[in-house]
Amino acid sequence: MNITDIILVTENHKGSETNSLMDFMDFLDFAVKESWLSLKELAEDMAVLGRTCGGKEKWMESCFAENTTLFARYCADETQLEVFLQGGYNTDKEWKFDEQRCSENCLDYLKALGISTDKRSWQEHGQMKKLDEHRSRLQNQFSLFYALSQNELATDSIKSEAVKAMYEEFGTGRQEVFTKNLADGKYDPDLAHEIKQQKTRGI
Repeated sequence: MNITDIILVTENHKGSETNSLMDFMDFLDFAVKESWLSLKELAEDMAVLGRTCGGKEKWMESCFAENTTLFARYCADETQLEVFLQGGYNTDKEWKFDEQRCSENCLDYLKALGISTDKRSWQEHGQMKKLDEHRSRLQNQFSLFYALSQNELATDSIKSEAVKAMYEEFGTGRQEVFTKNLADGKYDPDLAHEIKQQKTRGI
């Protein structure tokens, strides 16, 4: 199986969304069993599904039962697969991933790639990524101030302002102390405050 053989499937029932991964035969079987489509409508939807190959934006959309809409497309690449598994295409914040609906070979393919289907794992992964980015940003900021404070070409006032900024932002002007504090998570609460502000602003 190739990653482009995987079909990304989202069923929206009364606003509640369920994601799954299927190969073509399982998807066709699912659509026939679950839908109230005529064979003509089903054939038309399969044609639309086929045209999703190679692109990233187009999805097949079918209202195949009362209050139920099916969205599906062939996976374009690993990045799109990860976005799908993280709920990047869902409008329902409480979406779920149903392994019982998935084709076994799709799940086996995910395991081979080392990709988790667990929603909590992706949330933790996202939090770790934000933490790494936060610490990298602080490291760059401190390095800039420290370099200015040590620059022989800088004026005394610039050096003084750089030292002042280090103490105001990080509580130290010593590189080894900053590095230890960063590794120990002393500056991590700043990230929690930043995320809270973003949520307040609706970002």
